[in-house]
Amino acid sequence: GTGISSLLVGADGKVYVIAQRKPVFRIDPEKPAEAEMISFRPDPVIFSAAFTDSGQLLLGTQENMMICKIEGDSLVTKGTVEEFDYSRIMAIHRMKFGSGFIVGTDGNGLFRLRLAGDRGILTRFSGYPELETLPVKSIIQDSRNNVWVPTAGTGVIKMQFMENSDSLVSVLYLDKASGLAGDNVMMVFEDAEENIWLGFNGDGLSILTTDSFEFYVPGTGNMPKNIIFSGELGNDYILGTPSGFYTYDLALGKAKSFTSMPVQSGRYEISAYYIDGNNNVWIGTKGSGLYMKSQAGEISNFYKSGDTGADYISCIRINGDNIWITTLNGVYIISRQTKALKRTWNVNYGLPPKGVNQILLEDDGSGYIATESDRLYRIDPDSGIFVSDASMYGILLNKVLGLTKDSKGIIWAATHGNGVFECFSDSVNTLTTADGLMSNYTYGILADKEDNIWITHERGFSKYDQKTDITKVYSTDFANGGSCNEGGIYESPDGKIFIGTSEGVIIYDRLKDQKDLGPPVNNINSITINDVEYPYRESFSLPYKKRYNVRVSFTGINFSNPEKVYYSTYLENYDDDWTEASGSREVIYNLRDGRYKFNLVSVNEDGLSQENPLTFEINIKKPVWRTWWFILSLMAIATGIVIMIIREREKAHKKIQEYLETELAARTKVVMQQKTELEAQNLEITDSINYARRIQSNVLPDLKRLKEHFTDAFVMFYPRDIVSGDFYWFDKLDDDKFILVCADSTGHGVPGAFMSMIGSTLLQDIVSRQRITKPSEILTMLDKQIFSTLNQNLEVGVSNDGMDIIVCEFSLKNRYVRFASAMRPVLLIMGGESYYIKGNRASVGGQTVMEKYFDDQEYYLNEGDSIYMFTDGLPDQFGGTEGKKMKIVRLRKFIEEIHHLTVDRQEEALAKFYNDWKGDYEQVDDILFMGVKV
Repeated sequence: GTGISSLLVGADGKVYVIAQRKPVFRIDPEKPAEAEMISFRPDPVIFSAAFTDSGQLLLGTQENMMICKIEGDSLVTKGTVEEFDYSRIMAIHRMKFGSGFIVGTDGNGLFRLRLAGDRGILTRFSGYPELETLPVKSIIQDSRNNVWVPTAGTGVIKMQFMENSDSLVSVLYLDKASGLAGDNVMMVFEDAEENIWLGFNGDGLSILTTDSFEFYVPGTGNMPKNIIFSGELGNDYILGTPSGFYTYDLALGKAKSFTSMPVQSGRYEISAYYIDGNNNVWIGTKGSGLYMKSQAGEISNFYKSGDTGADYISCIRINGDNIWITTLNGVYIISRQTKALKRTWNVNYGLPPKGVNQILLEDDGSGYIATESDRLYRIDPDSGIFVSDASMYGILLNKVLGLTKDSKGIIWAATHGNGVFECFSDSVNTLTTADGLMSNYTYGILADKEDNIWITHERGFSKYDQKTDITKVYSTDFANGGSCNEGGIYESPDGKIFIGTSEGVIIYDRLKDQKDLGPPVNNINSITINDVEYPYRESFSLPYKKRYNVRVSFTGINFSNPEKVYYSTYLENYDDDWTEASGSREVIYNLRDGRYKFNLVSVNEDGLSQENPLTFEINIKKPVWRTWWFILSLMAIATGIVIMIIREREKAHKKIQEYLETELAARTKVVMQQKTELEAQNLEITDSINYARRIQSNVLPDLKRLKEHFTDAFVMFYPRDIVSGDFYWFDKLDDDKFILVCADSTGHGVPGAFMSMIGSTLLQDIVSRQRITKPSEILTMLDKQIFSTLNQNLEVGVSNDGMDIIVCEFSLKNRYVRFASAMRPVLLIMGGESYYIKGNRASVGGQTVMEKYFDDQEYYLNEGDSIYMFTDGLPDQFGGTEGKKMKIVRLRKFIEEIHHLTVDRQEEALAKFYNDWKGDYEQVDDILFMGVKV
């Protein structure tokens, strides 16, 4: 056994396996089992290999490089390159652009190699002597033309070449001090998302998701690395620490020098830095005042008040002659020319009492201050302090640590616990963890040239894109887990963002942040069905069970930012809609029989997802008793049983029908006989009733006699049945008296007719024989005689029969009328006006033995006046559009409308009114209506 040094793909599409000490093998991918052996003499130890454009094979050995050519099944040496000083050649990489190679050795660094026929020309990378002693492990070139060189002991080298060229532009050194897990890097790999993977010897595996962020530890050993300030100074940068500052060369990624300050600052820590337009460095301390380092390099104490609170400086800003400093005691303005204190603002002038953390100068010379308050304070050197109207409310006491201003003039305030406030002139908006911030505890804030808002936190930072309203968060794990410092954020003139941490400085280069992130790759890790785990496949067919517990575990593969992948699922035939996107990577279903289709979509933080969801189907079979063939079989069996039952029932039905027909014929004969008998009896009864009608008609007075004395009189008489319980009676006494009666007996039909006969007979006796003419006396006498007549045989019980009646006495000569009424009203028309006169509330007859009293009512009528009497049959008749009773009110209104007509016309109109009202309804009672016009 021997190791494999290289796997190459030749121009012929075949795979060449380069072993360290054995022959070369050639494998056709379409016939992998038929490997060809290519013999090679001599037998060197091979550590690397590469094909040239012309098909030559370069082999790196322990001593030199061999230029070979494959001829048939042999490998023939055409030449060698000997200028490697016997260094082991660990890597040979053919550049994507140009015709050259980069060769890496173990301890002798990197070489350029250009071939001229069978001869090689080696050169070094001029200007980069550090590349000449590297212990190289391998070489790769990424998709952006960067060459990565992992080494043993010095980390990884990133060589940036000019676009579409092999001209070297810059070299970047990444090692443990830059945030790598270790310095022994064995392998580099670029994935489909353009992430760079680093394999270490003993330190595991790391990923570089972007090279737009770089981390530097400016010093070495025990030198300070807590960066609280970054700023440009000439062609270099100042990286300030609490004990001094570095002059840093960004191109080389190294510090040029370190200026220590403990002696000059009186052993006080440095808390603030500022670089003015003349490249002077201003230094604020925690108790020793303000210092200045001139461009010439001299350091001097510029201002010191002697008050520790006033000499504790948190921020320095310069505007013309005004040097603004914020302290524990408030805000001070010092003259740059005279070094004298010009203005002071503190709690006595209206500032909050907890000191000022930062000041943001405006173009007009005023400044916003960051302090412990829920409102923004602005200081104008001439006008004083102004407080904003809008309040910055939060769940904690508002402590503003940093301020920045975007291109639109909006102030952004970073707070300790309440997130970030976007401050308008009359309102504020908040940006918190609910909007994607890493934390509500913020330390620094910066609006860059593209109006992205950068916010630093303890162990990371957030970037809020105002254009897309997307917040991205970044951990400082790649920067040795450093904590971000207050005020340590800065943007260079070329747009680089510096973030100072307790472990060094992070630098972001937007020009390198051009990677077009694709959507996450949907991946289903496993499908667990009733505690049995299965790998992903497109479909599952399961036997019937009452319930299946299905758990789906999935991942959206996104190496760049796996924490920012969100998932939405939809199980067809189970879910109503897609689930809301969340970070959960597992769903559980409780399924019964049926067909289901699972759909998965994963989305990254930019909202990108695969065009089509990842799917699989689950088919849980139905139980036997719910299959179509079983149901059809049951239906066939049931149909056969039903047919048998029907046939048996038909037989039984025929027998029953024959029996019933026989019985029906016999019964029909009996019924027909009974029908004949009933018809005969009914005819006899009808004849008897008709005869009773003739008797009743003969008993009732002749209407001609009424018209002899009242030419304008009519009687409308409609019995409900053949005979009637309603009756009228009249008689003339002497020359002047005329008695007119309208009565409604109890019941109708035959019973009512009996009562009407009794009533007529008794009235004949009372009026005609006894000569009683006063209506009230007639009613009293009639009441007693009816009771006496109907209650002669008390053994059968007391009779309750009686009648409602009106007795009217007319004096024909002087039109005098007197009447008494038992339960019936009288309608008088006098002088064109109608009068509704109620009767006494007692009927005549009945079972009561109490004394009854009836009142007489007297009127003198004029010619043309009318009197109307009627029973309850007409008002109680149902009809009209709603099927209700007519009621006396409607009848009275109609009489008022027709009273001016002749009585014949009145009778016709009343009959029509009644018939129209009744319509198709049945007559409910006997009807009697009498009208007399004097």
